[in-house]
Amino acid sequence: MKAIAILAASAAMFAAPALAQQSGAQQQGPASMQHGQMAKQDYMKGMQDMHQKMMSANDADPDRAWALKMIEHHRGGIAMSDAVLKHGDDVEAKQMAQKSAEMQRKEIAELQAWLDKHGGRTPKP
Repeated sequence: MKAIAILAASAAMFAAPALAQQSGAQQQGPASMQHGQMAKQDYMKGMQDMHQKMMSANDADPDRAWALKMIEHHRGGIAMSDAVLKHGDDVEAKQMAQKSAEMQRKEIAELQAWLDKHGGRTPKP
């Protein structure tokens, strides 16, 4: 009888950490899914905004139209990078997102400077 009690106590001692981990994983599961859903929503919003603004950035001059649309395209890239910075867990991915956002901002500034020299930033019908 004493051997059975010792065996049961040993089994409980080894099972407790595994059960605790499993319980913690179940608690993290829905939170991780919710976190993933928030990231997905941020991605979708950024892409929808980008698409809408790119489609409406029209100009009679094809060069200016391209610059206006590319500005919105780069802003969409920044929004996607921001979603990674907000919701991502991987350090390397976050570093790439930060670098990408910085590059996108630089390209926006170059496009805006070009537009300023070629009739301004306001689309012309």
